[in-house]
Amino acid sequence: MTKQDNDTAHPRKIAKAIEGFIELAEWDDTVDIDEATGDSTLNTRYEIRNQVYDLFFEGDEKSEFLALYLYAPYRVIEGKSVDATLLVNFINDHYRYRGRLTVTDIGQIRYKEIIDTENIEASPEMLHNMLMSAGGLFEQHMEHLGAVA
Repeated sequence: MTKQDNDTAHPRKIAKAIEGFIELAEWDDTVDIDEATGDSTLNTRYEIRNQVYDLFFEGDEKSEFLALYLYAPYRVIEGKSVDATLLVNFINDHYRYRGRLTVTDIGQIRYKEIIDTENIEASPEMLHNMLMSAGGLFEQHMEHLGAVA
């Protein structure tokens, strides 16, 4: 298979949008691309009020999904998962964010937003808006989330 055939099989439109976002944000990060599938991942850190969050962008070229995951720098301690889950459910139900806040099985507090890029052009600005929504959620609810963790 030639490079051109490979590009046709996996056009990497989402990977290009992630690379454009990195350039827009003026970060030094790089996108990891699975050569077999064309899927892409950006794994980096993002700071909100002097706290460092784990940030992932994942592009699934075949299904044309673009996902953002932003993880809080702390975990829910044992015995507090019910309180944390009630709080994240309250935030999800009473505030308008494009993504959802969840508590994972291992106690991580995670914001997750997935968009379908079929028939639309994923852009660096789209990724920026996704990150601003995630960052805004954590910015607004940081004290409450920390209290239940």
